[in-house]
Amino acid sequence: MKERREAACDRARRDERIFVRLFSLKDFISADSYFLYRSFGSEADTSRIAAELMRRGKTVFYPRVCKADMELVRWTEGQEFVRNRWGIEEPVGRAEKIKPAVCILPFLAADRQFHRLGYGGGFYDRFLAESPGIRKVGIGYAFQVFDRIPFESFDVALDVVVTDSETLLRNMTEDV
Repeated sequence: MKERREAACDRARRDERIFVRLFSLKDFISADSYFLYRSFGSEADTSRIAAELMRRGKTVFYPRVCKADMELVRWTEGQEFVRNRWGIEEPVGRAEKIKPAVCILPFLAADRQFHRLGYGGGFYDRFLAESPGIRKVGIGYAFQVFDRIPFESFDVALDVVVTDSETLLRNMTEDV
């Protein structure tokens, strides 16, 4: 995987393609609230996605780790972020008990059966298991998608996988 990431030197162009594909999903753009991750390391960039959602008057939340769970913090442009113990930026502010319509998740790898491999903490799986009905959209780069990856019974499957070269749909529709 490391070699694949290093070979993908055109990240800005790839992020643009993900953005276009994401905003072509009818069920994605019709939602009113979104739970995004703050991009870290070589993850697909979410900053433009967040800005566009805000421009469209949508509500955006970011995660913050609290012990073994994630909590949601409503985000407004210019809001401060601080780095957690893993170096990931988390929002400053009051956590809210809310179930957003869409959750955009990062992945180290995903497969064509809508399984995702994260960083191993299980934070997203625990959050999503306790929040049924949220549309789960994994975004990443084409080189991160495989025919099959290992998964566990507690792993929560995605509804959609969006990459720079394709959109895999299970529980959403495209606006084509």
